[in-house]
Amino acid sequence: MNLYIVYLRDWPTKTPSSVELTTQKDEVANFVSFHGGRIAGEYTDREGKQRGERPELVKAIEHARRVKATLVIAHLGKLARNVPVTRMLLETSQSVSAGDLDFVCLDNHDIHRKTIHIIANMAEIETRKMSDRAKSAAAAARARGVKLGSHNPRIKAGNYLKGTYKAIAAAAKKKKAETANIYAFLMPQIKEMRERGGTLPEIVEWLNQQEYTTTAGKPFTQTAVWRLIERYLGKEYLGSTRKKTTGCKVGVRKHRQAS
Repeated sequence: MNLYIVYLRDWPTKTPSSVELTTQKDEVANFVSFHGGRIAGEYTDREGKQRGERPELVKAIEHARRVKATLVIAHLGKLARNVPVTRMLLETSQSVSAGDLDFVCLDNHDIHRKTIHIIANMAEIETRKMSDRAKSAAAAARARGVKLGSHNPRIKAGNYLKGTYKAIAAAAKKKKAETANIYAFLMPQIKEMRERGGTLPEIVEWLNQQEYTTTAGKPFTQTAVWRLIERYLGKEYLGSTRKKTTGCKVGVRKHRQAS
């Protein structure tokens, strides 16, 4: 008994009556029954969810090759002009290592393993022609003085700023990573000095004596060291920034009360 793997396409929002999912299933059932076969698997791609990607088609092809079954494509339609799809069918139908894939398209019986190379070439040619037509139309429109893109200045400004914000964020992230790599070898030594009780001035003096500089090429200052410790070691290594004057204040308060 012949085995068949079925590939369907579903349009959940807007479905032409000729390619409804139930119609595709009925056509597949009639085809399999006529050839006295059995359906070993069924895969469905939901149109509108992906652009160019056909994950269920990939699974269907792998399943068909694994069990040596015939792939039944219920409705190829415009996918015949989709270069990735036609290339996928072409490569799998001519693969010697994993076994040739035999497939049939119920909506166009002229497309099969012996003609798919022609369809693939035509799809590539049509894709190039569409690109050339779009470029020519855009050039002609610009020559006529037509402003391409959105005519809404707010939308233009929003898109421009959106891209700017993304670029700024990416540049900041990259700079932060580069800075962390530059100071990586210094932080263990600074950490050890802080754990031994080293003060900020002592650390600054040691860094400058070793002729280490900041990323700007300047000598270290207490502020720069403070920021490094806070950013890469944590606030627990900062210590107190206030002078211990509590005792003096208490003494003054007692003196005033006594007087």
